[in-house]
Amino acid sequence: MKLTAKSALSFLLLTIPFNFIAIKGIGNVYLSTVVVLIEFFFLFLVTGGNILAKKNILIVSSFFVITLLTTIINVTYFDSSLIEFQITNTIIYFQNTVVFILCYYLLDRIELDYFYKLFVVIAFIGVLRIFIEEPNHIFKMSLIWGERIEAYFIGGVNNFSLILGIAFLISFFYIKNKFLKITSCILLLLVIVLTMSRGALLGVILTLLFTLFYYANKRTLKLFFRYSLYFFLIGLFMLVLLGEIDVVIEKVQDRFFSLFTNEKSANQFFSARGDLISDMFERLSNSSFFQILLGHGNGSIDFFDKISKQRYETSHNILIDLLYRNGILILGLYVLTLIYVFLIFIRNKEKKKPTLFAIFIFFHLELLVNPIVFAAQVGWLYAVFMALFIKQNFPNYYKKKL
Repeated sequence: MKLTAKSALSFLLLTIPFNFIAIKGIGNVYLSTVVVLIEFFFLFLVTGGNILAKKNILIVSSFFVITLLTTIINVTYFDSSLIEFQITNTIIYFQNTVVFILCYYLLDRIELDYFYKLFVVIAFIGVLRIFIEEPNHIFKMSLIWGERIEAYFIGGVNNFSLILGIAFLISFFYIKNKFLKITSCILLLLVIVLTMSRGALLGVILTLLFTLFYYANKRTLKLFFRYSLYFFLIGLFMLVLLGEIDVVIEKVQDRFFSLFTNEKSANQFFSARGDLISDMFERLSNSSFFQILLGHGNGSIDFFDKISKQRYETSHNILIDLLYRNGILILGLYVLTLIYVFLIFIRNKEKKKPTLFAIFIFFHLELLVNPIVFAAQVGWLYAVFMALFIKQNFPNYYKKKL
Protein backbone atom coordinates (compact mmCIF):
# COMPACT_ATOMS: atom_id res chain seq x y z
CA MET A 1 0.00 0.00 0.00
CA LYS A 2 3.04 2.26 0.53
CA LEU A 3 3.65 2.63 -3.20
CA THR A 4 -0.02 3.34 -3.81
CA ALA A 5 -0.06 5.99 -1.09
CA LYS A 6 3.02 7.71 -2.50
CA SER A 7 1.58 7.63 -6.01
CA ALA A 8 -1.80 8.92 -4.85
CA LEU A 9 -0.30 11.88 -2.97
CA SER A 10 2.10 12.64 -5.82
CA PHE A 11 -0.69 12.65 -8.39
CA LEU A 12 -2.83 14.86 -6.16
CA LEU A 13 -0.11 17.46 -5.52
CA LEU A 14 1.03 17.47 -9.14
CA THR A 15 -2.39 18.80 -10.13
CA ILE A 16 -1.30 22.12 -8.56
CA PRO A 17 1.15 23.17 -11.32
CA PHE A 18 -0.68 21.24 -14.06
CA ASN A 19 -4.24 22.27 -13.19
CA PHE A 20 -6.80 23.24 -15.83
CA ILE A 21 -10.57 23.51 -16.23
CA ALA A 22 -11.81 19.98 -16.90
CA ILE A 23 -15.55 20.76 -17.06
CA LYS A 24 -17.32 24.10 -17.49
CA GLY A 25 -20.71 24.70 -15.94
CA ILE A 26 -22.07 26.13 -12.69
CA GLY A 27 -18.63 26.97 -11.46
CA ASN A 28 -15.68 25.44 -13.26
CA VAL A 29 -14.60 21.90 -12.36
CA TYR A 30 -10.81 21.64 -12.28
CA LEU A 31 -8.57 18.65 -12.89
CA SER A 32 -7.63 18.73 -9.20
CA THR A 33 -11.27 18.23 -8.16
CA VAL A 34 -11.62 15.25 -10.51
CA VAL A 35 -8.45 13.68 -9.09
CA VAL A 36 -9.60 14.29 -5.50
CA LEU A 37 -12.92 12.54 -6.06
CA ILE A 38 -11.45 9.61 -8.02
CA GLU A 39 -8.77 8.97 -5.39
CA PHE A 40 -11.23 9.24 -2.53
CA PHE A 41 -13.73 6.79 -3.99
CA PHE A 42 -10.91 4.39 -4.96
CA LEU A 43 -9.45 4.38 -1.44
CA PHE A 44 -12.93 4.11 0.05
CA LEU A 45 -13.48 0.91 -1.95
CA VAL A 46 -9.98 -0.48 -1.31
CA THR A 47 -10.25 0.05 2.46
CA GLY A 48 -13.83 -1.13 2.64
CA GLY A 49 -14.86 2.22 4.10
CA ASN A 50 -12.23 2.12 6.85
CA ILE A 51 -10.80 5.36 5.52
CA LEU A 52 -13.65 7.02 7.46
CA ALA A 53 -13.20 5.04 10.67
CA LYS A 54 -11.23 7.64 12.62
CA LYS A 55 -12.40 10.03 15.34
CA ASN A 56 -10.89 13.13 13.71
CA ILE A 57 -12.42 12.16 10.37
CA LEU A 58 -15.87 11.99 11.95
CA ILE A 59 -15.37 15.38 13.60
CA VAL A 60 -14.29 17.07 10.34
CA SER A 61 -17.14 15.38 8.44
CA SER A 62 -19.66 16.60 11.02
CA PHE A 63 -18.35 20.16 10.56
CA PHE A 64 -19.09 19.90 6.85
CA VAL A 65 -22.56 18.45 7.45
CA ILE A 66 -23.38 21.37 9.79
CA THR A 67 -22.30 23.94 7.18
CA LEU A 68 -24.25 22.06 4.48
CA LEU A 69 -27.48 22.05 6.50
CA THR A 70 -27.19 25.72 7.49
CA THR A 71 -26.48 26.66 3.87
CA ILE A 72 -29.64 24.83 2.76
CA ILE A 73 -31.68 26.61 5.47
CA ASN A 74 -30.26 30.01 4.46
CA VAL A 75 -31.03 29.45 0.78
CA THR A 76 -34.53 28.15 1.55
CA TYR A 77 -35.70 30.61 4.21
CA PHE A 78 -33.46 33.69 4.16
CA ASP A 79 -31.83 34.53 0.80
CA SER A 80 -32.05 32.52 -2.42
CA SER A 81 -30.37 35.19 -4.57
CA LEU A 82 -26.91 33.66 -4.04
CA ILE A 83 -27.98 30.06 -4.66
CA GLU A 84 -25.43 29.48 -7.45
CA PHE A 85 -22.63 30.87 -5.32
CA GLN A 86 -23.84 28.85 -2.32
CA ILE A 87 -23.76 25.65 -4.37
CA THR A 88 -20.27 26.19 -5.83
CA ASN A 89 -18.78 27.12 -2.46
CA THR A 90 -20.41 24.15 -0.75
CA ILE A 91 -18.68 21.95 -3.32
CA ILE A 92 -15.39 23.64 -2.40
CA TYR A 93 -16.07 22.92 1.30
CA PHE A 94 -16.82 19.30 0.38
CA GLN A 95 -13.61 19.07 -1.65
CA ASN A 96 -11.55 20.35 1.28
CA THR A 97 -13.21 17.85 3.62
CA VAL A 98 -12.53 14.96 1.25
CA VAL A 99 -8.86 15.96 0.88
CA PHE A 100 -8.45 16.04 4.66
CA ILE A 101 -9.88 12.50 4.87
CA LEU A 102 -7.69 11.37 1.99
CA CYS A 103 -4.46 12.82 3.38
CA TYR A 104 -5.24 11.76 6.95
CA TYR A 105 -5.01 8.22 5.56
CA LEU A 106 -2.16 8.67 3.06
CA LEU A 107 0.28 10.59 5.28
CA ASP A 108 0.63 7.60 7.61
CA ARG A 109 2.17 5.71 4.71
CA ILE A 110 4.55 8.33 3.30
CA GLU A 111 7.89 9.56 4.59
CA LEU A 112 7.83 13.28 5.38
CA ASP A 113 11.15 13.60 3.54
CA TYR A 114 9.43 12.58 0.31
CA PHE A 115 6.54 14.98 0.92
CA TYR A 116 8.86 17.97 1.48
CA LYS A 117 11.00 17.30 -1.58
CA LEU A 118 7.95 16.72 -3.76
CA PHE A 119 6.43 20.03 -2.65
CA VAL A 120 9.57 22.00 -3.55
CA VAL A 121 9.66 20.34 -6.99
CA ILE A 122 5.98 21.20 -7.51
CA ALA A 123 6.64 24.85 -6.60
CA PHE A 124 9.38 25.07 -9.22
CA ILE A 125 7.16 23.44 -11.86
CA GLY A 126 4.62 26.16 -11.06
CA VAL A 127 7.31 28.83 -11.52
CA LEU A 128 8.26 27.30 -14.86
CA ARG A 129 4.61 27.39 -15.98
CA ILE A 130 4.38 31.07 -15.03
CA PHE A 131 7.49 31.87 -17.07
CA ILE A 132 6.07 29.98 -20.07
CA GLU A 133 2.48 31.31 -19.88
CA GLU A 134 3.06 34.86 -18.62
CA PRO A 135 6.45 36.09 -19.90
CA ASN A 136 5.13 39.67 -20.18
CA HIS A 137 4.13 39.77 -16.50
CA ILE A 138 7.23 38.29 -14.87
CA PHE A 139 9.51 41.31 -14.57
CA LYS A 140 6.83 43.98 -14.91
CA MET A 141 6.38 44.27 -11.13
CA SER A 142 3.11 46.05 -11.75
CA LEU A 143 0.57 46.90 -9.09
CA ILE A 144 -2.32 46.79 -11.59
CA TRP A 145 -4.50 43.68 -11.96
CA GLY A 146 -4.06 42.34 -15.47
CA GLU A 147 -0.42 43.38 -15.50
CA ARG A 148 0.65 41.45 -12.41
CA ILE A 149 1.39 37.73 -12.50
CA GLU A 150 -2.07 36.14 -12.74
CA ALA A 151 -1.47 32.42 -12.03
CA TYR A 152 -5.11 31.54 -12.64
CA PHE A 153 -4.33 27.80 -12.63
CA ILE A 154 -3.52 28.20 -8.91
CA GLY A 155 -6.37 30.60 -8.24
CA GLY A 156 -4.45 33.87 -8.42
CA VAL A 157 -1.10 35.46 -7.74
CA ASN A 158 -1.46 35.50 -3.95
CA ASN A 159 -2.14 31.76 -3.84
CA PHE A 160 0.87 31.24 -6.08
CA SER A 161 3.11 33.25 -3.75
CA LEU A 162 1.75 31.37 -0.70
CA ILE A 163 2.81 28.08 -2.27
CA LEU A 164 6.24 29.54 -3.06
CA GLY A 165 6.50 30.72 0.55
CA ILE A 166 5.91 27.19 1.85
CA ALA A 167 8.50 25.83 -0.60
CA PHE A 168 10.95 28.52 0.56
CA LEU A 169 10.52 27.51 4.21
CA ILE A 170 11.05 23.84 3.35
CA SER A 171 14.19 24.77 1.42
CA PHE A 172 15.52 26.95 4.24
CA PHE A 173 14.84 24.62 7.17
CA TYR A 174 14.97 21.16 5.61
CA ILE A 175 17.30 20.92 2.61
CA LYS A 176 20.78 20.01 3.84
CA ASN A 177 22.84 20.43 0.67
CA LYS A 178 24.22 24.00 0.88
CA PHE A 179 24.23 24.65 -2.86
CA LEU A 180 20.66 23.42 -3.30
CA LYS A 181 19.53 25.30 -0.19
CA ILE A 182 21.02 28.63 -1.26
CA THR A 183 19.93 28.31 -4.90
CA SER A 184 16.38 27.23 -4.05
CA CYS A 185 15.90 29.95 -1.40
CA ILE A 186 17.23 32.73 -3.65
CA LEU A 187 15.12 31.74 -6.65
CA LEU A 188 11.93 31.25 -4.65
CA LEU A 189 12.32 34.54 -2.79
CA LEU A 190 13.03 36.34 -6.07
CA VAL A 191 9.79 35.07 -7.62
CA ILE A 192 7.84 35.98 -4.45
CA VAL A 193 9.13 39.55 -4.84
CA LEU A 194 8.17 39.51 -8.54
CA THR A 195 4.60 38.59 -7.60
CA MET A 196 4.43 41.84 -5.56
CA SER A 197 2.55 39.90 -2.90
CA ARG A 198 3.01 41.81 0.35
CA GLY A 199 1.34 39.15 2.47
CA ALA A 200 3.64 36.36 1.29
CA LEU A 201 6.85 38.39 1.54
CA LEU A 202 6.04 39.77 4.97
CA GLY A 203 4.74 36.37 6.07
CA VAL A 204 8.00 34.67 5.09
CA ILE A 205 10.11 37.27 6.93
CA LEU A 206 7.99 37.15 10.11
CA THR A 207 7.86 33.35 10.04
CA LEU A 208 11.63 33.08 9.71
CA LEU A 209 12.24 35.45 12.60
CA PHE A 210 9.61 33.88 14.87
CA THR A 211 10.70 30.30 14.13
CA LEU A 212 14.40 30.98 14.47
CA PHE A 213 14.03 32.79 17.79
CA TYR A 214 11.56 30.21 19.07
CA TYR A 215 14.00 27.38 18.43
CA ALA A 216 16.99 29.54 19.51
CA ASN A 217 19.36 27.81 17.11
CA LYS A 218 22.47 29.99 16.80
CA ARG A 219 23.70 28.14 13.73
CA THR A 220 20.42 28.65 11.89
CA LEU A 221 20.28 32.29 12.96
CA LYS A 222 23.71 32.87 11.46
CA LEU A 223 22.53 31.06 8.35
CA PHE A 224 19.50 33.33 8.12
CA PHE A 225 21.51 36.55 8.30
CA ARG A 226 24.11 35.20 5.87
CA TYR A 227 21.42 34.25 3.35
CA SER A 228 19.75 37.64 3.82
CA LEU A 229 23.01 39.28 2.82
CA TYR A 230 23.29 36.96 -0.19
CA PHE A 231 19.73 37.80 -1.29
CA PHE A 232 20.31 41.52 -0.95
CA LEU A 233 23.64 41.59 -2.83
CA ILE A 234 22.48 39.31 -5.65
CA GLY A 235 19.22 41.24 -6.04
CA LEU A 236 21.04 44.57 -6.08
CA PHE A 237 23.52 43.28 -8.66
CA MET A 238 20.71 42.03 -10.93
CA LEU A 239 18.85 45.35 -10.74
CA VAL A 240 21.97 47.35 -11.60
CA LEU A 241 22.78 44.95 -14.42
CA LEU A 242 19.29 45.29 -15.90
CA GLY A 243 19.30 49.08 -15.52
CA GLU A 244 15.94 48.92 -13.72
CA ILE A 245 16.99 49.82 -10.21
CA ASP A 246 15.24 53.25 -10.13
CA VAL A 247 11.96 51.87 -11.48
CA VAL A 248 12.01 48.86 -9.15
CA ILE A 249 12.81 50.97 -6.08
CA GLU A 250 9.87 53.24 -6.93
CA LYS A 251 7.46 50.31 -7.35
CA VAL A 252 8.66 48.46 -4.26
CA GLN A 253 8.38 51.68 -2.27
CA ASP A 254 4.79 52.19 -3.47
CA ARG A 255 3.80 48.57 -2.90
CA PHE A 256 5.53 47.79 0.38
CA PHE A 257 6.44 51.02 2.20
CA SER A 258 3.97 53.76 1.17
CA LEU A 259 1.96 53.24 4.38
CA PHE A 260 4.96 54.14 6.53
CA THR A 261 5.83 57.25 4.49
CA ASN A 262 2.22 58.54 4.72
CA GLU A 263 1.80 58.43 0.93
CA LYS A 264 -1.19 56.13 1.40
CA SER A 265 -3.75 55.69 4.15
CA ALA A 266 -4.04 52.30 5.80
CA ASN A 267 -7.25 51.64 3.86
CA GLN A 268 -5.60 52.49 0.53
CA PHE A 269 -2.47 50.51 1.36
CA PHE A 270 -4.50 47.39 2.11
CA SER A 271 -6.57 47.69 -1.10
CA ALA A 272 -9.66 49.04 0.69
CA ARG A 273 -9.97 45.90 2.80
CA GLY A 274 -10.88 48.04 5.79
CA ASP A 275 -14.01 49.14 3.91
CA LEU A 276 -14.85 45.55 3.03
CA ILE A 277 -14.49 44.40 6.63
CA SER A 278 -16.63 47.31 7.85
CA ASP A 279 -19.30 46.33 5.34
CA MET A 280 -19.15 42.71 6.54
CA PHE A 281 -19.67 43.69 10.19
CA GLU A 282 -22.53 46.00 9.22
CA ARG A 283 -24.23 43.07 7.49
CA LEU A 284 -23.53 40.88 10.53
CA SER A 285 -25.21 43.42 12.79
CA ASN A 286 -28.39 43.01 10.72
CA SER A 287 -28.30 39.20 10.84
CA SER A 288 -30.72 36.90 12.66
CA PHE A 289 -29.66 34.98 15.78
CA PHE A 290 -29.57 31.79 13.67
CA GLN A 291 -27.17 33.41 11.18
CA ILE A 292 -24.92 34.81 13.90
CA LEU A 293 -24.72 31.37 15.50
CA LEU A 294 -24.50 29.19 12.36
CA GLY A 295 -23.74 31.63 9.55
CA HIS A 296 -25.26 32.76 6.28
CA GLY A 297 -24.08 29.76 4.27
CA ASN A 298 -20.90 28.55 2.54
CA GLY A 299 -21.26 30.91 -0.39
CA SER A 300 -22.96 33.88 1.22
CA ILE A 301 -20.33 36.55 0.46
CA ASP A 302 -20.86 38.16 -2.93
CA PHE A 303 -21.42 41.84 -2.28
CA PHE A 304 -20.82 45.31 -3.65
CA ASP A 305 -19.31 47.72 -1.14
CA LYS A 306 -20.56 51.27 -1.63
CA ILE A 307 -17.56 52.91 0.05
CA SER A 308 -14.75 51.16 -1.80
CA LYS A 309 -16.96 50.63 -4.90
CA GLN A 310 -15.69 47.04 -5.11
CA ARG A 311 -17.51 43.77 -5.63
CA TYR A 312 -16.03 41.16 -3.35
CA GLU A 313 -16.49 37.49 -2.50
CA THR A 314 -14.34 37.45 0.63
CA SER A 315 -13.08 39.79 3.33
CA HIS A 316 -9.59 38.31 2.72
CA ASN A 317 -9.49 37.20 6.35
CA ILE A 318 -10.42 33.62 7.19
CA LEU A 319 -11.70 34.45 10.69
CA ILE A 320 -14.15 37.08 9.43
CA ASP A 321 -15.15 34.90 6.49
CA LEU A 322 -15.91 31.93 8.74
CA LEU A 323 -17.85 34.15 11.13
CA TYR A 324 -20.09 35.40 8.31
CA ARG A 325 -20.32 32.19 6.29
CA ASN A 326 -20.53 29.63 9.09
CA GLY A 327 -21.26 31.53 12.29
CA ILE A 328 -19.69 31.92 15.67
CA LEU A 329 -20.04 28.19 16.47
CA ILE A 330 -17.83 26.95 13.60
CA LEU A 331 -15.45 29.88 14.05
CA GLY A 332 -15.04 28.99 17.74
CA LEU A 333 -14.37 25.33 16.92
CA TYR A 334 -11.83 26.36 14.28
CA VAL A 335 -9.96 28.64 16.70
CA LEU A 336 -9.94 25.88 19.34
CA THR A 337 -8.46 23.51 16.73
CA LEU A 338 -5.66 25.97 15.99
CA ILE A 339 -4.94 26.36 19.71
CA TYR A 340 -4.87 22.57 20.04
CA VAL A 341 -2.42 22.21 17.15
CA PHE A 342 -0.22 25.02 18.48
CA LEU A 343 -0.06 23.30 21.87
CA ILE A 344 1.01 20.12 20.09
CA PHE A 345 3.91 22.04 18.58
CA ILE A 346 4.85 23.39 22.01
CA ARG A 347 4.70 19.93 23.56
CA ASN A 348 6.75 18.33 20.77
CA LYS A 349 9.31 21.12 20.43
CA GLU A 350 12.27 18.94 21.35
CA LYS A 351 11.16 16.02 19.20
CA LYS A 352 11.07 17.63 15.80
CA LYS A 353 12.73 19.99 13.39
CA PRO A 354 11.26 23.47 12.85
CA THR A 355 10.09 22.97 9.24
CA LEU A 356 6.51 21.98 10.00
CA PHE A 357 6.20 24.61 12.73
CA ALA A 358 7.37 27.30 10.28
CA ILE A 359 4.79 26.17 7.70
CA PHE A 360 2.07 26.29 10.38
CA ILE A 361 2.97 29.86 11.34
CA PHE A 362 3.32 31.06 7.74
CA PHE A 363 0.07 29.47 6.56
CA HIS A 364 -1.95 31.10 9.32
CA LEU A 365 -0.32 34.49 8.90
CA GLU A 366 -1.29 34.27 5.22
CA LEU A 367 -4.86 33.27 6.01
CA LEU A 368 -5.32 36.61 7.75
CA VAL A 369 -4.98 38.30 4.34
CA ASN A 370 -5.41 35.53 1.75
CA PRO A 371 -8.63 33.46 1.39
CA ILE A 372 -6.90 30.49 -0.30
CA VAL A 373 -9.17 28.04 1.56
CA PHE A 374 -12.10 29.12 -0.63
CA ALA A 375 -10.24 28.70 -3.95
CA ALA A 376 -11.42 25.69 -5.95
CA GLN A 377 -8.00 25.21 -7.55
CA VAL A 378 -5.83 24.89 -4.45
CA GLY A 379 -7.95 25.60 -1.36
CA TRP A 380 -7.70 21.90 -0.52
CA LEU A 381 -3.95 22.34 0.07
CA TYR A 382 -4.80 23.74 3.50
CA ALA A 383 -6.53 20.45 4.30
CA VAL A 384 -3.36 18.55 3.34
CA PHE A 385 -1.30 20.52 5.84
CA MET A 386 -3.98 20.49 8.54
CA ALA A 387 -3.94 16.68 8.37
CA LEU A 388 -0.15 16.82 8.75
CA PHE A 389 -0.31 19.32 11.64
CA ILE A 390 -2.80 17.18 13.57
CA LYS A 391 -1.01 13.89 12.91
CA GLN A 392 2.17 15.06 14.63
CA ASN A 393 0.50 14.32 17.98
CA PHE A 394 0.42 10.58 17.28
CA PRO A 395 2.79 8.27 19.20
CA ASN A 396 6.08 7.53 17.37
CA TYR A 397 5.14 9.87 14.50
CA TYR A 398 8.39 11.80 14.70
CA LYS A 399 10.43 8.69 15.15
CA LYS A 400 9.06 7.31 11.89
CA LYS A 401 8.85 10.50 9.86
CA LEU A 402 11.75 12.67 10.99
